[in-house]
Amino acid sequence: MIKFLLFILLTSTSLFSADAGKYLSPFIRVAIITEAKSLSLKTSGNIHVYDLKSNQKYMLLANSQYEISAREEKNIRVAGQNLYSPIKLISPDGEERIIIGGHTYRGEIILHSSGEENLIIVENIPLEDYISGVLSFEMSPTWPIEALKAQAVASRTFALENLQPNKLFDITAGVERQVYKGQQKVNSKITEAINSTKGEILTYKGKPFKTYFHSCCGGHTANNRIAWQGTDLEPLKGVKDPYCQNSKHYSWNLYISTKDLLTFIQKQGSTALRIRGMHILKKSHSGRIIEIKFSTDKESFTVKAYDIRKYFGEADFKSTFITKISKQNHGYKIYGRGWGHGVGMCQEGAKSMAHRGMSYKKILRHYYPHSKLSNMAELK
Repeated sequence: MIKFLLFILLTSTSLFSADAGKYLSPFIRVAIITEAKSLSLKTSGNIHVYDLKSNQKYMLLANSQYEISAREEKNIRVAGQNLYSPIKLISPDGEERIIIGGHTYRGEIILHSSGEENLIIVENIPLEDYISGVLSFEMSPTWPIEALKAQAVASRTFALENLQPNKLFDITAGVERQVYKGQQKVNSKITEAINSTKGEILTYKGKPFKTYFHSCCGGHTANNRIAWQGTDLEPLKGVKDPYCQNSKHYSWNLYISTKDLLTFIQKQGSTALRIRGMHILKKSHSGRIIEIKFSTDKESFTVKAYDIRKYFGEADFKSTFITKISKQNHGYKIYGRGWGHGVGMCQEGAKSMAHRGMSYKKILRHYYPHSKLSNMAELK
């Protein structure tokens, strides 16, 4: 294991990727880690390390592992050497890879120290390369090509809408935005879907918008305004969807004990000591539950469906599209449909539409009505 930095003379080469000019797409800065005391980094080729404040350049050797940690006063320790934050890691030929947390990245890696001895690791990567990485995790690479194309356009639009030039990064890499774990799962179908839709985005009234998507809508997509108290937007008002009925995620049920439900409402502010009933109180137009009312030994207590789902876990409590609540021994059984927040494109529905021979353009028109398929080059 190599545990030192090789110091080399700083040449006149730009601190930015030498081949950045060949990309027609903009770059996006993806926060692959937002909080870490330390991490292990592995190289597959020689990597240049730039200490931007001291104007010094070092080299990490190929096929080696290095320990990196945040230090006080916004310093970053790399292989025993203290460097000023931020530092930038770049491959001299633009092709070698950096492995962090078992995932492979090929863009420029920028490391920031937050001042609280925490690292923020950001990959600066061409947008089209980022979308190929997103696509391989947001949809199965084995799915029909038209569904993959629809996902590529939706993900590209979502990414473009999230560009934040005044911040350290544009977007995070987890499920709260778009899942991204580097390039290792990209195959020929993913590449085809990216290349055949290159630069294509959705716009509404001439501007890109947050083209949300989710696993399965359960028969009707949700209204963005109701789901998150967002702005009313015509392409995100929700549509009937008959295409995801055969999905394994179309229906689900979950048992929750009365004891666990009582703990939940007490944490929400209830003074109850006993739950006597659990009822659906308010629904949205799409059929999703907005509020649930608990009858207790004290006063009745109302909670947001979003909050109860978040508390009990979105993997098991799959959606707020609750169709029935049944009282059982020592608890309640909740029946529901779909998986995810329900806003925008239903991925299972898109898969079914593609299997039926529908094009990605028709899929996008269905899930984002009143939007327009545009090209980034058309934007001001």
